Amino acid sequence: MHRRGMKMKEGRYEDSYYATDGRGSRLSRFLNPLLYGLDKWKADSFRSRTGIRSGSILDVGAGDGKFLYFLRQRGLEVHGTTASQVSQKAAQKNFGIRLDFRLHLPPKPRSGPFQAISYWHVFEHLDQPEEHVKRWSRIIAPQGWVMLEVPNIEGLGARICYSSWLGSDEVHHINHMTRGQIETLTKKYGFKVIRAEGFSPKFSYPFLWSALLGRIFGTRTYHFSSVLDLLKEPFLTLRRSPLKTLNGMAAVFYLSPLIILLILSGLISQQPEILRLYLKQSPDRNAPMP
Repeated sequence: MHRRGMKMKEGRYEDSYYATDGRGSRLSRFLNPLLYGLDKWKADSFRSRTGIRSGSILDVGAGDGKFLYFLRQRGLEVHGTTASQVSQKAAQKNFGIRLDFRLHLPPKPRSGPFQAISYWHVFEHLDQPEEHVKRWSRIIAPQGWVMLEVPNIEGLGARICYSSWLGSDEVHHINHMTRGQIETLTKKYGFKVIRAEGFSPKFSYPFLWSALLGRIFGTRTYHFSSVLDLLKEPFLTLRRSPLKTLNGMAAVFYLSPLIILLILSGLISQQPEILRLYLKQSPDRNAPMP
């Protein structure tokens, strides 16, 4: 387990974590159409992989609620948590999704246990992930699913230039775990990885883009915060540092051949930018009781 960051006060997330427009997103409004499509893909992919067509779904750290919005459109009962009042308000205002403001897992709904729990780039934010894992069996149906997607600390981007890699986020990602560490922890409580994936249409490309910026042009120019600002506040960074901003944005395109090659290389060598793990409870009776 890699603890590189600082624990947030009481686990809550400050307003500056998100863009300043109150949408509950870290990225600029300019990227809204793309993000909308990607969350729709997430919902469809999640349903396809798990085969869930009815029942209750819990999304931990649900952000602006788009993922749950698309699942609700497909007939599922949706529940979500957040550690941010900004995202809680945005989810309600923009998508009619009511998020539970809490740090820990909620009890199972009155309608019965959850069919699945999802952690989309949330598990690495947890100060005590084991406290979550040991409660899964209490609130998930016997044949239910847990889905974790996290930045891959062993991926090519982290190796190319960790300090500019967008998967690093040393302030908020306080709990980077390798696949082996995740499997060891979840197996301890009776859960087994059923399916593993390494490509994300939302994260694979920008993670490698950010790592290459730091590697090629230096981390003094492109470190994590400055690269994130290019996506979060592009017009502000353009006014402050026009050459750096223009080069960073142009690099999205002129580095594309190398980025695509690295994506394929990472998948083949099992060093992808993200880890997406689908888990189910195993019949191992030796797992400790939560």
